[in-house]
Order: sequence, then structure tokens, then C-alpha cells
Amino acid sequence: MSRAWVVWLGCALWVGSSPAPADGYFKCETPQGVEYADAPCIGDAKRRDFPNQEEREQRRAEQQRFAACFRPSRSFEPGDKASDLAELCGTPRRVRRLTTVRGAEERWEYRQGQGAAYVWVDDGVITAIRD
Repeated sequence: MSRAWVVWLGCALWVGSSPAPADGYFKCETPQGVEYADAPCIGDAKRRDFPNQEEREQRRAEQQRFAACFRPSRSFEPGDKASDLAELCGTPRRVRRLTTVRGAEERWEYRQGQGAAYVWVDDGVITAIRD
């Protein structure tokens, strides 16, 4: 046997013999903070489960949806359907109907932190956005 083969076999046996907990790893919340261990939480520590892949993907999608609604101009532009914005961000906080030289249009207001995002809609189509 060559020396490389022996080294590889030794590493494989070493990794295979390392103790792997049957329950995986534990994320314990203690008074000092969060600790990670390979043994169950002890004392008054509470076990916190790791989120599974589906939960992480749902949380990421929710964060992306929030970001798109926080700054609509990054996801939508004039000419897009207002129904797509409403489907993604929900109903606006306030809808004001305005009469202009071109006719009637709506101004949709979405709340964002201290300010608001305004989307002007004419006949179901976005005409302008101000974040």
C-alpha cells in the first residue's frame, strides 16, 4: 500500500470513530446566552430547535416580500399591474382618489417605518412610485 492510501484510511477511520450524538446537536438558551452542545440541555436551559429547510425558505421568502413592499420601486415600475403589487404587499393602508387633468387616478399608501411609500395607479396600472 502506498503512504497516501494509509493516510487516507487512517483519516477515514478517525472520522468514523468520532462520537456523533444520536439526537444531533442542541441549541440551549441559558441565562448567559445561547450555547451549542452535543448533549441535551441541562438545568434551567431550554432547548431551541434548529429551523428546518422549509422554515428557513419560508422566512427568506417573507423577508424578500417585506423588502419588496418596503421599497416598491425596486420590484415594480410604471406600467406594471397594480393587482400584482396588491397581491404581494396586501391592501394599501390608505387609498386616495385624485382628480387630475388626465382624469381620475388613485394614490395607494403603504406604511414603511416612519414614512410611507406612495404608488399612483390609473386604471389598474402603476403610473408612478415614490418610496
